[in-house]
Amino acid sequence: MDLPSPLPYDIVRVKDLYYTFTNKDGIVYHLYFNPLSELYPQLPNTYSFSIEPQDSKPHPIDRRIAITIVSVLRKFFEKIDNAMIMVCDSTDGKHHKRRYLFNRWFQYYNDGTMTTLNAEVSDGDYELLLSLYFKRNNPYKTQLIKSFNDLLTTNLYELVI
Repeated sequence: MDLPSPLPYDIVRVKDLYYTFTNKDGIVYHLYFNPLSELYPQLPNTYSFSIEPQDSKPHPIDRRIAITIVSVLRKFFEKIDNAMIMVCDSTDGKHHKRRYLFNRWFQYYNDGTMTTLNAEVSDGDYELLLSLYFKRNNPYKTQLIKSFNDLLTTNLYELVI
């Protein structure tokens, strides 16, 4: 007998492209998208995506968190030409764990319509793990790939302002 999939947590839209939800342990999460095309016009309809817990309580494993985040991302990608860059920085030393978790969610929940490119950039002790996500049929696909690769070699740090 298959158990029903858990439902996402109730998502509150704070403003355009900014959402919050509270998990069963009372941890409030903030999810938001910031436009990058103003800083980097070669990346049309591209946004950075951030997931931030409101406090530093331990974060127990909770499948509903992933389901909630994925539901926000699915809504975001309903607009076929949207693209997203996820940046995991090494300031707390957990960047590899965050990328692993996000990649695992991507592999599990991707219905085949999405694609991703991963990159790593290091500057001494500081490391950035970047992932570009977009629909396979995004009309700007070729431009996104070229611009993402160019960004890695030129003005990458505009992403982490």
